Amino acid sequence: MNKAVLFNKKNSVATITLNRPDRYNAVDQDLIDGIIDGLNKCKEDQAIRSIVLTGNGPGFCAGADMSVFGFQVTPEERRNYIIEKYQPIMKLFFSIKKPIIGAINGTAAGVGAAFALACDFRVMSKKSGILYAFINIGLGPDGGASWLLTRQVGYSRALEIAVSGKKVFGEECLKLGLANRLVKDENILTEAQKWGEELSKKPTLAIGITKQDMFFSMDNNLNDAIEFEAEKQITAFKSHDLIEGVTAFIEKRKPKFLGK
Repeated sequence: MNKAVLFNKKNSVATITLNRPDRYNAVDQDLIDGIIDGLNKCKEDQAIRSIVLTGNGPGFCAGADMSVFGFQVTPEERRNYIIEKYQPIMKLFFSIKKPIIGAINGTAAGVGAAFALACDFRVMSKKSGILYAFINIGLGPDGGASWLLTRQVGYSRALEIAVSGKKVFGEECLKLGLANRLVKDENILTEAQKWGEELSKKPTLAIGITKQDMFFSMDNNLNDAIEFEAEKQITAFKSHDLIEGVTAFIEKRKPKFLGK
């Protein structure tokens, strides 16, 4: 890992920390590389069964580091940068079959908001916020930010948030479904890690299947979703965790899932 992103593993929970606090964790190449490296470690390490993504310092992520883009860079070069840098990281987020919890300290702005919404769950405080800041400097969303927000809150509300350029604070995020849990500022990371520990004790394989089912259902009809779910159940039917879950139910005890 590079210094722009820190990686820590405790028990079955990995914590990936954006670590450019002097720049409010603004996104540059080192940060992109570090997130990709951290997510790949989580994907490949079977001992890791849940993931927490957070930021060091007062903010989660300020969005793209604008110093990356000088006025000498052409619009076409900027377009290519967005596609080449953001597509792989977003594909990686959604290819991981383990739960990802965003511990959103402070503000997640611009593409940082996209990173926050790419997490499966988000823990925030009243002071935390999602800020679609693109409009404030004359840009539209990028990095998948429009796709993510629309699927979370619907077209009309997503458009309102995106064109207002105003921060959506924690309490409103909770009402809109952009946050799952609201805690005190100082408890954001610990609550996310605690939740990660709880999730790591569940059947990780089944969580991954459920994530795939949910993603598929957003863009397909009911009949296709039923078929997709049935196909994915084949993997579950063959799993150790299914045998353990059924056995524990019969024996009236808590199951000890291994995530496989």
